Amino acid sequence: MRISMTIVALALAGAAQAQTHVLKYTPPANAFKSAIQADDYSLNGTNASVQIYQFRQFSGDIVQTFQRTLLREWIGVMYQEENVGGRPTFQKVAIAGADVAIAATFNEFRVPGLPRPHNRTLIVKGNEAAIVDAWAGTAQGWQMATPRLSQMAATLKVEGAPAAAPLSIEAGNKVAGLYQGMKAKYTATMMNITGHASYETALHFYVFSANGRVYRAYDRLDAPGGRFDFDAAERRDPQNSGRYTVDGGKLVIKMRGDNEPIVTDPPKDGVLVIYQVAYNKKR
Repeated sequence: MRISMTIVALALAGAAQAQTHVLKYTPPANAFKSAIQADDYSLNGTNASVQIYQFRQFSGDIVQTFQRTLLREWIGVMYQEENVGGRPTFQKVAIAGADVAIAATFNEFRVPGLPRPHNRTLIVKGNEAAIVDAWAGTAQGWQMATPRLSQMAATLKVEGAPAAAPLSIEAGNKVAGLYQGMKAKYTATMMNITGHASYETALHFYVFSANGRVYRAYDRLDAPGGRFDFDAAERRDPQNSGRYTVDGGKLVIKMRGDNEPIVTDPPKDGVLVIYQVAYNKKR
């Protein structure tokens, strides 16, 4: 696949506020953390998993929206529910540091007669919200996973996001640019009525501004006239938008959708390595 554009300059359409809170937690016991997606844990010995979606800003009545739509659009595409059966039940829960937290319990029926239990918790602090989304493929799997999920839920707490070290002009200019690599991508196709999920290798991009903004995307990244609009990308896809700095000789990237920052070496000879994937700078 050819790259149809080259970034010559990176520009901002205006400053956007970074998240001011972070959801802290202890990962579930005996779980495998995905190397493909941050804050994604599969519980060993059962068919259950849990994903954490970090704080992002919202407008309007987020609780009312959650009760109406379950904020499905905030959920990663590979975990979005289909065919919700019955009306979800909502219950307020206590989470340290949160203004309000509401848990939704519901069943999904991808296969008729076989419920997939879900528990999705909305956590609100100021004008920011985070989500903890847990589910299992079967009722038996959910029963097996519940003790570990409950232990994790007891550790949830909201804290202020730590201030990042300032980015120098020199460091920002060295990092700025568009980087392309090949990374595993989740895909789903329909087979009979159950569907089929797999990972396939696909183009993956990171784009950095000289003043500390970063965005990532699969398949393509458009920048008309050699300019990338970070504000538009952040409104459209906040989970893959973030900020970066260079601190102590390390490149530190904090994406809104990740609980933990990405810490790696700054680009060297036009190559940036993130999670063992080599990204080449495109000029």
